[in-house]
Amino acid sequence: MPLAQAQASAGEVARPPVRIRTLLVVALAITVVVWGVPRARAAWQLQLSARTLADYGLCMVGPTGPSLLRDNPDQFRRLVRRRLVAAAADERPFYDCADQARELTDSVRVEHAHLTDAWDFVEYGGAAADGATGAAGTGLRVRDLTVTTRRLAELTEQAWPFVRGGYTRLVRPSRSASEAVHAIEPAVPALGRGLPVWRARYRAVRRLGKGHVLAVGSTANLSVLQSVDRGLTWRPAPSQRTFAQDFAGRCPAKQDRAYTFGLSDDDRRTTVTSLGPDAHAYTVGLAPAELTVFAAACDERALVVALRRDDSKDVTFKLCPFRGRCRNLPVPNFAGVNAAPRYPLDVARVDGTTVLAVSMHGVVRVTSSRDDGVTWTPYAVAFDRAEHPTLHEDAATPDHLLAIGSRLLLYAGATQPNQPYPVLVSDNGGASWRTP
Repeated sequence: MPLAQAQASAGEVARPPVRIRTLLVVALAITVVVWGVPRARAAWQLQLSARTLADYGLCMVGPTGPSLLRDNPDQFRRLVRRRLVAAAADERPFYDCADQARELTDSVRVEHAHLTDAWDFVEYGGAAADGATGAAGTGLRVRDLTVTTRRLAELTEQAWPFVRGGYTRLVRPSRSASEAVHAIEPAVPALGRGLPVWRARYRAVRRLGKGHVLAVGSTANLSVLQSVDRGLTWRPAPSQRTFAQDFAGRCPAKQDRAYTFGLSDDDRRTTVTSLGPDAHAYTVGLAPAELTVFAAACDERALVVALRRDDSKDVTFKLCPFRGRCRNLPVPNFAGVNAAPRYPLDVARVDGTTVLAVSMHGVVRVTSSRDDGVTWTPYAVAFDRAEHPTLHEDAATPDHLLAIGSRLLLYAGATQPNQPYPVLVSDNGGASWRTP
């Protein structure tokens, strides 16, 4: 064999089977795959989760939900609470959002909270609130609905460098996302003065010049107050005591009609007497004397009375037509939960409409009937203390009703002289409430 061929054959045998550059390329490729694929997968998952989060926000509180959940979670929770409190008792306002909540939190408890009736939340003010004691009490709360952006933040870190600049721009709802109706912001109460917080059988109002005179109570417990701003502020008016004697100690109505309470001859029953200029007094039995009349309101057609035992919050309602026999007044239970309204509450009559305001742990709901209890409007929130954090802690909840002509006041009353209290007004028989 020639020398040149022998040298070439020796060189071919000494050459390695795989070049080092090839090994480096393969190692780099493996490193890229091992390092990059999970990050690419995290980037893809981030896109999906950001969209789910936006859809969830839209489902929970409406159009502002995605941006609030992303940028202002405190305001988001406030709107969630507002929607919860405004729902019917047996409604599941967040039912459609449960799957998204489970996907975002991987929590069965959070999912369950979204599937629960509004009545079962402490903030609703029902049975759950009755059994709750402080922050550690039992019962579901709005905080159990909490969904955060923590998962998105984690995915953003894992997805670098495929995702830069954070996840905020990715939080956009899908076109097919369901959208909740934006909860209406409740009216802001004004501050009133002068009305007492204590309850009385008789609260009689008469117009005097450009103002109104109010007679609260009767005989030795009679208080006479006067207002010149349609009931927002009141001041003692001893000079009007003689004027008030004409309508104090009774429930007066138009056409010079009035109703008074009394006792039967054997003191065993409370009675109602219809008084009018066109006929003699007409007295009928109302209820056993052990039931206390704590609220009453009337117009020329009928008297509405709320009664209870001193040791119970259960309430009995009566309707006494003018010169007619008293009968039970059916009032609506809270939808689907078979729970009747309980004390504290108040009633009013405005132009034939019976209005009922029920206070439930800081939430006041109002319903009304234009046909003496045959039908009632759904309970609607008129006041929610949580919506007004600037109210003084000592301010009572506005759960008293007072009719001044066609205007209806929802007020709290004062426990001390010159103490302010929240007041709302309605000019449509309790259908809606506004700032005076």
